[in-house]
Amino acid sequence: MASVFRRAFTSASLQTVPRPPPPPSPSPPTPLPSLLPISLNPFNTTVDLICSRLKRQQQEPSHLSSSPPPLDLSKESHLLPFLGPDEISRVLLRSQSHPFSSLRFFQWAKSHLGLTPTPLHYALLAHILTWSRLFSHALDLLAELIQTHPQVDAFQTLASSTHHGCNRDPAVFVMLLKVFVKLGRIDDGLEACQRMIQMGWPPDTNAFNCLLHALVRTRRFDECWEVYEEMRRRAKVSPNSYTFNILIRALCRGKDAAKAKEFLEEMEFEEGFDPDIVTYNTLLDGYCRRGRMEDALYLFGIMHRRTTVEPDLVSYTVLMRGMCMAGRAAEAHLLFDRMLNRGLSPDSFAYRVLIAGYCREGRTREARLLLQEMISSGFAPDTSIYGLVVEAHVKCGKMLACLNLVVQLRKHGVVVSFDSYACLINALCMEKRPSAARSLLNWMLLDGYSPNLKIYNLLINCFCECDRVVEAFDLKDEMGSRDIRPDSDTYRTLISCLCRLSKSLEAEQLMAEMIEAGLKPDSAICAALVSGFCKERDVSNAESLLKYLSEKFQLQDSESCNAVIRLYCEERDMEETIELHDRMAKLGFVPNRETCKSLVYGLSKSHSC
Repeated sequence: MASVFRRAFTSASLQTVPRPPPPPSPSPPTPLPSLLPISLNPFNTTVDLICSRLKRQQQEPSHLSSSPPPLDLSKESHLLPFLGPDEISRVLLRSQSHPFSSLRFFQWAKSHLGLTPTPLHYALLAHILTWSRLFSHALDLLAELIQTHPQVDAFQTLASSTHHGCNRDPAVFVMLLKVFVKLGRIDDGLEACQRMIQMGWPPDTNAFNCLLHALVRTRRFDECWEVYEEMRRRAKVSPNSYTFNILIRALCRGKDAAKAKEFLEEMEFEEGFDPDIVTYNTLLDGYCRRGRMEDALYLFGIMHRRTTVEPDLVSYTVLMRGMCMAGRAAEAHLLFDRMLNRGLSPDSFAYRVLIAGYCREGRTREARLLLQEMISSGFAPDTSIYGLVVEAHVKCGKMLACLNLVVQLRKHGVVVSFDSYACLINALCMEKRPSAARSLLNWMLLDGYSPNLKIYNLLINCFCECDRVVEAFDLKDEMGSRDIRPDSDTYRTLISCLCRLSKSLEAEQLMAEMIEAGLKPDSAICAALVSGFCKERDVSNAESLLKYLSEKFQLQDSESCNAVIRLYCEERDMEETIELHDRMAKLGFVPNRETCKSLVYGLSKSHSC
């Protein structure tokens, strides 16, 4: 199947530029003002007055990139009914020598006339701005043309607008090509490139490089070579070093990475291309990404032997990252020290690469020392670096060392990230160390963070698992003071803990608070409360709770019902147990295997007695 680039070339080759105009439509009736003499025609008078006013009001900014001041045509407001699309075109054409005045008039017409500028208006003004070398304004205008009239052939509009007497500059088509690429419409950019070649105005090297870079960015590597061939053979445009660097990047990231070195040698001997540091860094990155470290080290050695190209910070960082990805963090650290001895100053990314390598290998001590060295060198680590170090300590179970690191960082005024705090609190809770986790929560508050519901639930659950219900309720009160509403998990954890500690009545009151807050109890809460009452031999409250939850929330938990039946079998006679079973059945409880086992046990016990 032909590539999109080839299809674009084929479709464009079938078109002639400029395209023939559409067949003329029936002429509308001649308007009355057109029958007047030229001097009395209000349409002509409107154009003359506005053009003269634009000439008088021309105030071009001192810098070409600055925005032109707004236009004031309040005195000509009586002429607005006679200012239509044709008149706007005439004003623009007559103001070609005053590009900023034309742009100010165009902006005024959009905001005051209530008309959407036609594609012709955009095309005329784009030619005017490009002819005057106001490229930034021309780029913005062409982007607006494409977005305002997406169904219009912008290239054909620009080509045909020159028939109206507008100054023509081929650079406007280069501007259009770059706008297509910037808007992500690469196929339209490829077609515009081909049409420019057919018109005899091929794009320059920068425009081709823009296309090639976009193709590499979107991983359309095969089409890069089609564009390159078109650039050399048909357009006769000479590539530059940036072109070759883009193509090498395409080779390194595509399927033909092995050909990158061969292509480089071919360009050196046949085209006279002198590789620069960008070329070598691109090759290094390609080798490292594919794990070809020996080739990367060999190329790195060649750079040292060349007098024109020496490794820079990017070269060292790319090679260190490749070594760390290959599990060779110690060798990467040696390379880091070698870079320092050469007088190159590492940046935060170089530190991050090495820290990540040590963390990946579980060498937390080296990662901690390097992090401290990074801070002492004046770099502020970002949240991702903190996360790497903290997660490595948590994974290795070295919580004490990590907590000591956090203490040292805070002493030096370094603010630990929210995610790092959350990760540490979660790890401490998993290890059943609620007091240490609570201290971290206090540090979070001191650092200006607002803990969320998830963190509070983790801490409450940890305290409850350690049967420290008082501290758990203190956290619940703290949540209320911070406008954090407890959810079902919060209440479920606290209720289960109270029931386990034989405080079922307090747990029932907490359930009432939960219901009042608009939350519904679930089977876990029901089971915890019933289990607590049964543990305290309080069958009356257990049965009344089952009845309440069944009638109000249609909650029939078979496990809770079986727990009450077992307690009846142990402490009551079988007649009362059977009556309980009937009452539960009326409430919707369905007996299961455990129910039958409990009843059989009770009957056998009663028979033996």
